[in-house]
Amino acid sequence: YDPKGGDVITQYDMYQIEDVGLPKFDFLGIRNLSILADAVKIVKKIHNIEVDIENVDVADKKTFELLARGETMGLFQLNGGGMTQYLKQLKPSSIHDINAMVALYRPGPIQFIPLYIERKHNPSLVKYMDPMLEPILKQTYGVLVYQDDLLLIAINIAGYSWGEADKFRKAVGKKIPEEMEKQKEHFITGCVEHSKWPLKKAQELWSQIEPFAAYGFNKAHSASYGRVAYQTAYMKANYPVEYMSAVLTAESGDVEKISEIVSECEKMKIKVLPPNINESFKGFTCVNQETIRFGLYTIKNFGADIGEAIIEERKKNGPFKSIGDFLDRVKNKNLNKKSMEALIKSGSMDEWADRGVLLANLEDML
Repeated sequence: YDPKGGDVITQYDMYQIEDVGLPKFDFLGIRNLSILADAVKIVKKIHNIEVDIENVDVADKKTFELLARGETMGLFQLNGGGMTQYLKQLKPSSIHDINAMVALYRPGPIQFIPLYIERKHNPSLVKYMDPMLEPILKQTYGVLVYQDDLLLIAINIAGYSWGEADKFRKAVGKKIPEEMEKQKEHFITGCVEHSKWPLKKAQELWSQIEPFAAYGFNKAHSASYGRVAYQTAYMKANYPVEYMSAVLTAESGDVEKISEIVSECEKMKIKVLPPNINESFKGFTCVNQETIRFGLYTIKNFGADIGEAIIEERKKNGPFKSIGDFLDRVKNKNLNKKSMEALIKSGSMDEWADRGVLLANLEDML
């Protein structure tokens, strides 16, 4: 029984589900979608600009310059050391480059990245094993990138039917070794019989296809991921302070991650200041175009309800003038020794007195 609702529940593994006649869906929670939504809200609030994130310019110069510089921290799918190095070498100039990198940066196709980069910068190096491959691989400089390329090769060159090509895709996509062995024979024979290729050439093509057994992406998946990756890069390039404050808020539970993001902000010439009793809101807040302030909800050992009470009181009756004014005005059962220590130690009250002095007098003040 479902422990929450009391309904009868059961589970099948992914192979049984298909035998029963049902499709399997994977639902992925992507934090970057929340970060994008937050960044758009912040831009609206500060600049009164409505960013239509679903229709941003996909040829934005600033975005591609940002990627070529390797400023990828906080971006979807494009961050991390290896990917960043490749992007700096690639210097992407279109959304297709981003889609291709999303697909290639996987175990298996990753070995083709240097070739893709080389051919992008020097089109004279683009060559095809056979003219029949050109219409299929033209957009990716003759490099096998997507599962879709495999399907078209299987149909046009090895003479597969669409149904057989789908089984082929499945064998490759699900990494089923026995099925791959059967397909190898079928594929090589198909190239020889259907396209009159020499056996050696057919075997060579198969050897390029085999790494896909490790992890090939289909084009729709890569384009969807590439789109979100591009949107994050666009926001970071055009609204850096707003985007980075949304990234900081999303990661606020992870101390190590926060310190990495703060370092990235410093590189971007954005100051990240400690919390302040009169300036901080819930999450990280943009103070101006060069400064982000830590939020009250990001302070360790400090509850959300007391944070909310402080913000509400400030909105109603203006900034707090002193520690005495603060203690007089904030009426919340959770304003106690623990929460006050958290506020003082985080630097939220530095404008009123030295932290040591405040802590030494805390019992008396309370």
